[in-house]
Amino acid sequence: MRRRQFITISGLVLLGATATFWRNLVSFWRPSFNEHTAQTVMMVTDLMFPGDGLPGATELGVHKRIVAKSDLHEMMAYGVGWLDRQAKSQGAPDFLALDESARLAAVEAAFASEDDDAKQFVLTLRFYGGLDYYSEPVIKAAFPYTGPPQPEGFADFQDPPK
Repeated sequence: MRRRQFITISGLVLLGATATFWRNLVSFWRPSFNEHTAQTVMMVTDLMFPGDGLPGATELGVHKRIVAKSDLHEMMAYGVGWLDRQAKSQGAPDFLALDESARLAAVEAAFASEDDDAKQFVLTLRFYGGLDYYSEPVIKAAFPYTGPPQPEGFADFQDPPK
């Protein structure tokens, strides 16, 4: 084997080993998606869409559809970590251990937070939760009007606002 081939092969092997090592090392710093994360997503979704006379989000399984979106798992894990830190600052072991009013306060704090992980988490849950919740036939049936929201259109769209 020539020296150049040996150096090339050795370099590729070293590069592959370094990439594998780095991938495994980075996973220690990332929060993982687990049952606690799924339970917290369920609780937050139910807080956002409680039903109030209609079936709530948990009863309709909205949280299960959100949790099934594997591309959101990392974002959910970071968001749940933020909520758990909020709960710990209040003396609770985690978000699930808080009472309902403290949970609502933590979710509202996440909406107002400067932390991108917290804000992205609650905005994403609100988006997908609302989409799934209001797409349910039993929820849609509770709203009698099914026509377009602006049947006449916007006739004065070319005029400046009044």
